[in-house]
Amino acid sequence: MSKHVFRALAMGMVAMGVVMGAAFPVFVLGFGVPKSTAFSPTFIIATLVAGLIVGGLNFALASRIVRPRLRQLSSRMQQVRAAMQQATFSGDWTACNPAVCRLHEQDEDELGAVAQSYNALLHALHEAHMVEARIRDFTQTLSSKLDLHELGDQALGLLQANARAQGGAIVLERHGEWTVLASRGLSHPEKLVENKVYFNSKDVAVQTRITLPPGVTVDAILSHFVPSDVLLTPIENHGFVLGWVILASATPFAEDVPRLMPLLMQGLGLALNNALLHDDLQRVAALDPLTGVYNRRFGYKRLEEELTRASRDHTSLSVLLLDRDHFKRVNDTYGHLSGDKVLIRTANVCREILREGDVLMRYGGEEFVVVLPGASIQDARDVAERIRFAISQSQVNLGDLVLQVTSSIGVAATTGQKSIAADELIALADERLYKAKATGRNKVVSEAAIAKPVVTTKPAQ
Repeated sequence: MSKHVFRALAMGMVAMGVVMGAAFPVFVLGFGVPKSTAFSPTFIIATLVAGLIVGGLNFALASRIVRPRLRQLSSRMQQVRAAMQQATFSGDWTACNPAVCRLHEQDEDELGAVAQSYNALLHALHEAHMVEARIRDFTQTLSSKLDLHELGDQALGLLQANARAQGGAIVLERHGEWTVLASRGLSHPEKLVENKVYFNSKDVAVQTRITLPPGVTVDAILSHFVPSDVLLTPIENHGFVLGWVILASATPFAEDVPRLMPLLMQGLGLALNNALLHDDLQRVAALDPLTGVYNRRFGYKRLEEELTRASRDHTSLSVLLLDRDHFKRVNDTYGHLSGDKVLIRTANVCREILREGDVLMRYGGEEFVVVLPGASIQDARDVAERIRFAISQSQVNLGDLVLQVTSSIGVAATTGQKSIAADELIALADERLYKAKATGRNKVVSEAAIAKPVVTTKPAQ
């Protein structure tokens, strides 16, 4: 392109010199030069040559000043073009760094404006690749996470780092209820799902930005700083809102943050959807299909985990082995569907009494095992008595018939005397269950604490 521009410039200046040379004889007549001299062949040739020389000098001067600057601009553009072609396949964009390829043009003329536009374009290109890299790294980091809580915690940390936010949370909708999956920098994150300031538009998938006036704080939510900017961004997957990301900053967010967050949400939505599916599959695989409590395989694994924790932390652990009294008679008299209702009612009663960290599993048939981390033998007996009494008072409706079935419970616990495996601990509880049945049923039998918790290497039978 520069060759054509300078060729046209040269031709224009030479033509201008010829015109000036041709017009000069007429011009000098006004200064008293004789006509014979002004229009003599020698004088006309001299003026034409002078015009050509002036045109040539003007072209040389313009070329000397302008051409190097244009060549530099062209060279930089070629360098960026080659770097872009290379980076497209290598992924390394360091050669397109503005610090390397920018033009150091200080003049304020048109060429200076061109150089500034080039530098701005180069900076915008660099920023675009930086954003692309951030989105790619964010998506790749989360794509391998299937544990729901691990995914939430890591995603929130990355989002806070990208937005330079001091506080934040990820709120997730599961089974019709909003729960806080992860939070950082918040004193009472559970109140997020109750606060209408945040979720007055939670059913509308539109990003919301709340800029708070100076001195106004978010009541009972943020504790470590006073927020001035709050950003709510929906997490979507295939058009469905899975949850929301809430980010809060003590200073106003940078202008690129509201534009960046929806791009990051695409990767988070996909990863979150995969984690939710995995979590549902894990939950289904771990649960007894009839009662909804842990099945024997998964429940036994949880018992081993709790034994490991109790051994490490030097704390006690208790187990209850529960069996419905005369359950075979129920099945034989009223049918297996009625027996199923009895088992479901048993599981529901236990769930109502147990703590959040306790483990309930269907051990087999009509037997249930309850694992009570941190519970002493007396604590476990108290819980067992509450369960036994609640079951004895509960009713199972079988059409016009109301059925009441009691239960017997054996209790075993660990202490620091000696090691015991999971299956041995359950066997000891089974001995006490047998004693409870042999001595009248509808009772709890327990003894003093017996052993130190350890991890078993023997699989469940």
